[in-house]
Amino acid sequence: MASLAVLFFKQALPIDTLKSLVEDRLMSYERFRQRLVPSRLPLARPHWHEGDDFALDHHLFRATLSPPGTERHLETLINRLISEPMPVDQPLWQLHLIEEVDGGSALVVRIHQSVADGTSASRIILELGSAESGQSPAEIVYQGLETQVRAEKVVEAASQPGSAVRSLCRLIPQRSDTDSSLMGKPTNQSQTAWSQGFPLIRLRSFAARLETTETELLLAAVTAALRQELVHLGLLPESTLLRAVVPCNLRSPDEDLLGSQFALAMLPLPVGRTTIRSRLRRLRRDLDELGSAPDSLSVFQVSGDPGFRMSEVEDQIIRQIAKKTTLLLSFAPQPTEPLYFCGQKLEHWLYWPAQAGPQRVSLGLSATSDDLRLGVSVDVGSAADPHRLALAFDQALAEIAAASGETT
Repeated sequence: MASLAVLFFKQALPIDTLKSLVEDRLMSYERFRQRLVPSRLPLARPHWHEGDDFALDHHLFRATLSPPGTERHLETLINRLISEPMPVDQPLWQLHLIEEVDGGSALVVRIHQSVADGTSASRIILELGSAESGQSPAEIVYQGLETQVRAEKVVEAASQPGSAVRSLCRLIPQRSDTDSSLMGKPTNQSQTAWSQGFPLIRLRSFAARLETTETELLLAAVTAALRQELVHLGLLPESTLLRAVVPCNLRSPDEDLLGSQFALAMLPLPVGRTTIRSRLRRLRRDLDELGSAPDSLSVFQVSGDPGFRMSEVEDQIIRQIAKKTTLLLSFAPQPTEPLYFCGQKLEHWLYWPAQAGPQRVSLGLSATSDDLRLGVSVDVGSAADPHRLALAFDQALAEIAAASGETT
């Protein structure tokens, strides 16, 4: 239950400057100095405790890849970090500075769900960076389902008495996704891969030509990649019901980023459609339905509480979503201008939020102000291949370019 980000730089980040940055930015949140302590009373909740023994060296680690230090070599380290639990006797976050990654460096950040949920942890990570002036952080915006639904309406619907029970009653009668090797109990050991960089300016051009949105185009590309994987596994996409659980940010820019305050949407992905335009039409219909029915999202709000503790009803909602979806799909927030960490420009980054359930496949879309990536994480018990999915996503973007009439 930890979110993980990997930030890439062309140069090495100075470790002393990084320590100062962490002390200045992360340590301003008291939760990053506290650990969860079990109560001595039976059935009582744990509480946050800040001891006198906090040491940054327990959270900031430094490693160097063996030559030639390519991104593929970095995958082995990411596979380990994304799979292993955090030490429970320490505050639940870590930073790993990895040097000699294609001649530069990478910063791996892990933040547990109890500290901040997946939609806010990503913003905390990006706010470690600054605009080019080096003084103020760049504006961070959400470009996923937040552009399709009105967060204030979702929060208002969730605040009505009995909203959680109504959410559960809506979920129970829904069909489960088609059983496939993509589903099943995870082993909690994952393999990762990621796509090549794609210029956002081209994606915006495609969206304008196809009279759609960037979010719809990215969903169509993910759908095409999943369709190709189903075909490779010998499954029939036309008869496959495949839904993604998609986290949605509910916080306004000035709200506290700690605790949990997010929504989960179940979004069907039209893997049976064979063309970009037919996928876009179906996705637009489903997204319009989400936008017009704010109570169709399952909302979780435990702001300021010690840890992510759900009620019995919320726990059942998570279980129902897990039964009826195949994968986790997230849209990370995006800086509106280039970000700089310790004087070095962020070239690109990857982000996987904490799992919303026992899904075997997790896909994370993340972007800088000009570069887009898809991060893929697949449980080793699944027949899916993360590198194949990442390559299929690149190919889907090429198909979208052709459908938009782009000429080279």
